[in-house]
Order: sequence, then structure tokens, then C-alpha cells
Amino acid sequence: MKSSDSLAYTAGKIDALRNLGMGYYEKGNYNASIEYYNKSAKIALDAGDMEREAKIHSNLAMPYIALGKHKNALTELNKAIDAAEKYNLPLVKAHATHNIGMVYHYQQMVDSAISYYTRSQQQYEKLGDTSRSTFILGNIGHIFLKKKNFKKAKECYLQSLKLAETQKNYKAIGNAQQSLGALFLETKDWKNAQYYFLEAKKTLESTGEKTEYLRLLDNFSEAYLETGDTTSAARYAAECYHLAQLNGQLYYLQSSAKKLSEIFERKKNFSQSLAFYKIYKTASDSLYSKDNKEQLVRQEEEFRFKKQQSDMEVVYTAKVWRRNYILAIALVLIVSMSVIGLLLLRNIRQTRKNNKILKNTNAFIEEQIILLEESDKFKKSLISIIAHDIRSPINSLHYILKPFKDGIISEGQTWELLSSCYDEIDTLTIHIENLLRWASQHLHSFDLSIANFNIRELFEEIVRLQERRLVEKQLTAVINCDPQLSIAADPEVVKIIVRNLVDNAIKFSRPGGKISMEAKANTIDNGVIFSIIDTGDGLAKNVRDQIYSDAQPISLNGTNDEKGFGLGLQLCMYYLALYHSELRIQSVEDEGSIFSFELFRK
Repeated sequence: MKSSDSLAYTAGKIDALRNLGMGYYEKGNYNASIEYYNKSAKIALDAGDMEREAKIHSNLAMPYIALGKHKNALTELNKAIDAAEKYNLPLVKAHATHNIGMVYHYQQMVDSAISYYTRSQQQYEKLGDTSRSTFILGNIGHIFLKKKNFKKAKECYLQSLKLAETQKNYKAIGNAQQSLGALFLETKDWKNAQYYFLEAKKTLESTGEKTEYLRLLDNFSEAYLETGDTTSAARYAAECYHLAQLNGQLYYLQSSAKKLSEIFERKKNFSQSLAFYKIYKTASDSLYSKDNKEQLVRQEEEFRFKKQQSDMEVVYTAKVWRRNYILAIALVLIVSMSVIGLLLLRNIRQTRKNNKILKNTNAFIEEQIILLEESDKFKKSLISIIAHDIRSPINSLHYILKPFKDGIISEGQTWELLSSCYDEIDTLTIHIENLLRWASQHLHSFDLSIANFNIRELFEEIVRLQERRLVEKQLTAVINCDPQLSIAADPEVVKIIVRNLVDNAIKFSRPGGKISMEAKANTIDNGVIFSIIDTGDGLAKNVRDQIYSDAQPISLNGTNDEKGFGLGLQLCMYYLALYHSELRIQSVEDEGSIFSFELFRK
């Protein structure tokens, strides 16, 4: 009796801790959910209660999925399926199979996701359980919606809603309602979308469930963003962002951060837009990185291999047990199987060794191909930059020295021309030094030489270098910068970036125009915003798009027919990438352009 009471107490404790894990999961407190599930699993393991342990492993995957820890989730699910098959637990297997589908769904591996979802639905229906079908149908509908197969998506969502209403499952009803809202939003039917979203809001608020409520907030912000109501969109996106941040929900964190970045960009608040864009990129990289997907594939392969080994051991044990009735035959069979096993193991090891050698060889070949492609790309870029940065001062020298050859200058003009020659040679020397520096960076590993320098002095130096061209085109150069403003960066790199932007501004400005060089401290993110502003011809949208593309640099002539090769801006973007920054372009045709970038203080 005492032993029976002890067993009942242990089972009750396991179930109580497991129920706490479920409760915290529904409330969106995923770390607490994981803590209670692990406590429950440990007690079940110590007590040898394999059925309960298998169920807990499948449950434990849910908060890991919500937190974006897909590798941890797949580990738990493989344990659940292994135990379910070993101890004949078909309901646990169906639940774990569905959750594996969710892992692949969140990793955007849709074909694998549909395969697992379909298998799970078939397993549940075989057991006569349709309570989970509403969620499975909804998940399959999400995939069809992503593929723009609206007819299939609508069929799945309506079936899911009908089942949920029949079962009076309010969480599933809210889930299906907002799925239909998302479908109508995708098809631009705002009236129906708004109806289903509001119905879902009422349903989910009555349940207190947070995971699906996060999705609803995300859908609301998307809906208002689509209809141009940025104020409402920002409100729902911000609520979604803070709730996702509180619960550690990576998927909705990256989705809401992306929307907030877009909203602030529309409102011309570029610093806030950039800050949320960085959060979006970080969360996306954590969720959808190539390493994550490769780890999932490798983990599944390892699980399959271990399962095959386990199955082989079971078969082998069964054979040995049957043959033990006849000792002589059993002895012969054992010896034979041992020899075969050793040969098989040796063969497997040799095969693995050969596969490893082949894999390393392929990796080496691919690496060499990449290096050759980079080398070819570098040579082409080097030739183009020589044409871009050296041709102009050489042509100027040719123009200045031609009167000497023709003998058409007076003695008084000689010193003036020689002074111009000195300036051009000085400019050419700087171009060549920058070119050699750029080439060295591509041929060898490169570290930025960080030093603190005065920004206004750098602007003044560039104006002096460009003084002749400014005078020739009758342009006014204005410097707007606090004389004390400084930053810790590589001064030569910053000089190359600013000089190229000023060079472009001069090239595309009309005589009598103005070029402004500005630098302002950004107290929000502890950076400095550099801006080069001109009153030139401006850039058409297709030209701006091509600047950011990976296509060949676009070639445009200046207002005085100056030649351009498009390499200057590409060089700027290359150096800015080293600072984790980017070039921003605002331009209106026939009015002028603003080229800006931000460098962050350490």
C-alpha cells in the first residue's frame, strides 16, 4: 500500500509540474515553461515513467520553438519520437511529428513542413482524434498563403474554423479567425480582413493566450500599414515588439522591428528606422541563418542513423535469443555474426573516411574557385579605378602643359601654370596612394587604422584639393561643422569616402551652384552623420536603384561632359561596409542630391 501511494504521489508531482509548464507557455512565459517541463522530465526519468517522459519531451519543444531555439526543439522531439516508437505511444508520436513540422515551417523549409504536418494529421485521424486537426490545417494554410495559393489557403482556414467551432476550442477559433483575416489582407479585401481580425481579438482576449495574440498584433500592424494608416500601424507594431521582447519571441520580434523600421522611414525618422532595421536583421539572422538549417538537417540525419542502429540491435538481439535454444547452432551463428559485424563496422569506417576525404577535397576546390573569382573581380575593379582616379589629373596635366609645347605662353603665365601642375601632381600622388592602399586591402588582410581626428580640418583639406575644379565651375563650397567635432576612425578611409562624394557633387553641379559639406553629432545612437549636399541635376530613381545593385557600375557624364565610371560610389559603399554603415541617397531631378552616411563612436 505504501509503495502504491509513493508511485501515485510521484505521478501526481510529474503531472503537476508538466501542467505548470503548459500554463506558463499559454501565458507567454517561455523560460518558466521550460524550467517546469525540465523538472517534470527529470522526475519522470528517475521514476522510470517513460510514457510521461516522452510526452514532456514533446511539450518541451513548444517553448523552444516560440523562442526560436529550433535546434533544442528538434532534439526534444527526436527523443519523444524515439520513446513513442519504443513504448508504442502513437498519440505522443503524432504530437511530436506535428511539432517537427512547426520547426521546419519556422525555418521556411516548407516542403518538409507540409510532409510532417500531413503525417501528423493522418496519425491523429487514425487514432480517431480530430482535436488537433484544426491547428494542423491552419499551419498548412499558412504555407499555401505564403505560396500565394489563396484558394487552398482559404479551404484550410475554413475547415480549421469549422472544426474549432464544433469543438468549442476558443484558442483554435481565434487562430482560424485571424488566419482568414491575413488571407483577406493578402487579397486586398480590407473589409473582410478587418472583420476577422476584430473577431479574433475578442476571442483571444477572452482566453488570455499570448502566442496567438502576438500574431494578431502583427497582423493588425500589417493591415494598417497596407492601408496607409501609419499611426495605427505603429501602435500595434510597438505593442507587438514590446510583448515579443518581453517573452523572447524572435519571430515576432523581427517581424515587428521590420514594420517599425519601415514606418519610421516613411516618417523620415531615419535614425529610428535604422535602429529597428538592425534589430530586425539580428533577429532574422538568428532565426533563418544557413547554419541553423544545416544544423537541423545534420541533427535529423544523426537521429535517423542512431534509430537505424537501434533497430539493428533489436533485430540482432531477437535473432540471438531465438538461436539460444540450440547451443551448437547458436555458437556458430554468434561467431558468424561477430565476423560480419566487424567487417561491416570496418566497411562503415572506411566509407566515412572516404566520404570525409571527398568532402574536404570538394570544399578545397570550391574555396579555390571563389578565390579565383574574387581575384578576377579585383583585377577588373583595379583597372576601372585606375581609369577613374588617375585619368582625370593626368588629363589636367596634359591640358596645362600643352601651351608649353605649343609655345604660346608668356613668362608671367609660366609660374601660374607651374603652380597648377604642382597642384595636379599633388592630387595625382594622393590618388595613387589611395589606389595602392585599396589594392593592398584586397590582396591582404586589412585592419582599419583608428585615430581621433578633427572633421572640419578634413573637410577643409578636401576643399583645398578640389579648389581648382570649384573655381573652374564657379561653384561655392560651404562647410557646416562644429570646429570641435571629432571622431575616432581611419582618417584616410573617411577622406576617400568624402572626397569621392564631393567629386561627384562637383561633376553633376551646374556653374554657379553650391556644395555643402556637413557633419552633425547624433546623440541618439552616439554617432556622427556626414552629408554632402549639392544643387545639381539630381539622380533618376533607376540610377539610384542601379547604384545599390550588384550590377556593373553605371557610367554618367558630368554637366561639363566630365567622364564617369561609377567606381567612386562603389568604393564609398565598400569602405562604409567595413564600418557596418551604408550610403543613403536622397535626390530630386533638377533640384539636387544629398549623399549621407553615419559613423558610430566606439
